[in-house]
Amino acid sequence: MVTLVTGANGFVGMAIARRVLDTGQQLRCLVRPDEIATSALRQLGSPDQLEIVGADITDRDAVDAACADIDRVFHAAAMVHAAQPLEEYRRVNVEGTRNVAEAAFLRGIDRFVHISTSDVFGLPDAGETFTETSPLRGWGEPYPDSKIEAETWLWRFHRERGLPLSVVYPGWVYGPGDKAFFPALADSIRDGSMSFWCRDCWLPWVHVDNLADACLLVARHPDALGQGFLAYDDDRGPTLQEVCGKIAEAIGCPPPKRHIPYTLAFLVAWMSQKIRSDPTLRTVDVKAFGYVWRFSNEKLRALGWHPTIPVEEGIDQAIQALFAESPRPSKA
Repeated sequence: MVTLVTGANGFVGMAIARRVLDTGQQLRCLVRPDEIATSALRQLGSPDQLEIVGADITDRDAVDAACADIDRVFHAAAMVHAAQPLEEYRRVNVEGTRNVAEAAFLRGIDRFVHISTSDVFGLPDAGETFTETSPLRGWGEPYPDSKIEAETWLWRFHRERGLPLSVVYPGWVYGPGDKAFFPALADSIRDGSMSFWCRDCWLPWVHVDNLADACLLVARHPDALGQGFLAYDDDRGPTLQEVCGKIAEAIGCPPPKRHIPYTLAFLVAWMSQKIRSDPTLRTVDVKAFGYVWRFSNEKLRALGWHPTIPVEEGIDQAIQALFAESPRPSKA
């Protein structure tokens, strides 16, 4: 069996790639052409088991060539954090997804596992708990809205053409190797700009290795065909402020405690987006950290998945990795 992982140089894609190699299967990793020479993937396996292919998922011909002789796909490539307009997010997250799905379908693959996001279910009403049957609701933001559009197309392709589709909806992914989320929190704590606008903001934390395990289970389980699964560790994880307190301790800074009104945070983000090409705070972040999120992962657990890394242990792992990269400042 030959497995294709798109976005394999990314945080989630690389974790999936490691798990696939652990099973002894042949792995083809799709990365951007400019990432081939520097790819850390080469350290994961020998050339006889691991192939790295450079292709932009928006290039239909390149994607088609990369899909030759594959049996299974984990589609993790996506534009997530870039300060880009909706049209650019659509080009990557919608059109790129179409290119990969159509090329893989023509190869007669056994399973197409799409790595979506829990964001597709929208912003919660008070007390709302999201499940896989919750309707998809837009945010008015490029990333979640483009992911909704891509997923809507995928499910239609599944129904009308028979794409062997399974979807995984990760919560907030964390763990060693994170280059975006925890480092950004640490930077905000260091420069004193970290603020909170939702008390007791709880996020559906999912350790990247637990997520990879979920993706591989979904790919091989017959009952996962044509189904979607929310993936997060458990309902008892720390709040965002508690995590920031732990990060602050690790990097030798005082814990952030500033609380501001949601409307003020949103106004600052909106103004920052208007006047800066790379704003330090975006409206999507204000929305993401402005609610107490509640989900159910009962469906994934019923399939046989259980997180091997408990959330408290996983948070400590992620912070230790961050501390290794950003040691405490020396004292005079």
